[in-house]
Amino acid sequence: MPELIAERLRQCRNIRSVVDCLLDRALQVSSAGLGNIQLMNWKAGYLEIKAQRGFGDEFLNFFEHVELEDRSACARALRDRDSVVIEDIVADPQFSPCLDVVRRAGVLAVQSTPLVSSSGALVGILSTHFPMPHRPTDMQMRIMKEAGQLAANTIIRLRAGAQTVDSEIDITHGPPDRRCDELHERLLTSKRLLIESREVMVRTEMLLARSPWHA
Repeated sequence: MPELIAERLRQCRNIRSVVDCLLDRALQVSSAGLGNIQLMNWKAGYLEIKAQRGFGDEFLNFFEHVELEDRSACARALRDRDSVVIEDIVADPQFSPCLDVVRRAGVLAVQSTPLVSSSGALVGILSTHFPMPHRPTDMQMRIMKEAGQLAANTIIRLRAGAQTVDSEIDITHGPPDRRCDELHERLLTSKRLLIESREVMVRTEMLLARSPWHA
């Protein structure tokens, strides 16, 4: 039900709540007990886990930072900008550097789906994991991809400052004392500069989020 996940995402007030909502939905749809969401740090050049269900320290430490050239399912999904399904990790030679750690986590199959916004910005990867060789159905993959796009749109909206930032100073009603006019004007100027700086950062981030290895 895309309307249900869309409504839940609209109610999210921060990125942590967005990734938690998306991961819970993905685990429900795919009937998986294990999963994680990584967001892309384009400046540093790697994926970072921001939400997870069911994994221990060994797995989380191993996949703390996943880079473009890695051989995991999430790295491949990042490179391809498309979903990657590994039905049996034991039978996949590319997966060998990750095999032992993932098997000890109780995983034998994995799918990774990129979170790509409506505008084409890639913000992260959604992965669900299975204890036996397994391939999700086409419908399950489609639902996760659609939910991922909605989540990516929400993350970009939050990063763009569409929601009110609690820490922002509210100085719209003017100073209570005329002697504070100069200070008030300085605060207005500072606020204006902060907003302009945020807009530049968001535009830069969106440009960086467009995969540089795709036209």
